[in-house]
Amino acid sequence: MLTVARVIAVLFAGIMTGLLFGDWLGPSFARSQMPLGSFVQFQQIIHYNYLKVLPALSMAALIAPIVWLLLVRRDKTQFRMLAVAALAIAAASAITFMYNVPVNDLLETWNHNSPPPDARELWQPWESAHLVRMGLWFGALLLEIVALSLAKEKLKVDIESINEGMKESMAKARNL
Repeated sequence: MLTVARVIAVLFAGIMTGLLFGDWLGPSFARSQMPLGSFVQFQQIIHYNYLKVLPALSMAALIAPIVWLLLVRRDKTQFRMLAVAALAIAAASAITFMYNVPVNDLLETWNHNSPPPDARELWQPWESAHLVRMGLWFGALLLEIVALSLAKEKLKVDIESINEGMKESMAKARNL
C-alpha cells in the first residue's frame, strides 16, 4: 500500500506539474499572439479535452500523498513534507476552482466567430492564477520527491542496522 501511494503521488503530481508547466511554456505565449477568435477556439478545444481527465488526475494526486503521510506518520520529517505537499495541492485545487473554472465557464459561452472584444482582459485572471497553481504543484512535486528520497535513505540505514545486528548475533553465537 505504501509503495502504491508513493508511486501514485509522485507520478500524478509530476503529470499535473508537467501539464501546467507545458501550458505556461508554450501555449500561454501563443495565446497572447493569436487572433481573438483563434484564441477562443483554441482554449475551448483544450478545455473540453482537459475536463475529461484533469479532475480525476488531480484528485488522485491529492489523495495519494495524504494516504502516504498517514502510513508514515511516525516519521516526522516525511510526515511534515507530505503534509505541506498535500496542502500545496489542495491550495492549487482551490485556486483552480476559484479562478480558473469560472473563467473557463465564461469562455465556453463565447462564440469564437465573434468573441467579446475584452476577451483577453477577461482571460487575464486565468493566466495569473495559472502561474500560482503551477508553482504550488511544482513545490508539491519537489517535496514528494525529497520525501521519497528520505524514505530510501531511511530504508538503507534500517537494512544496514539489521545487517550489523545479524553480524553481532552471529559473532556471539560463535563465541558460545
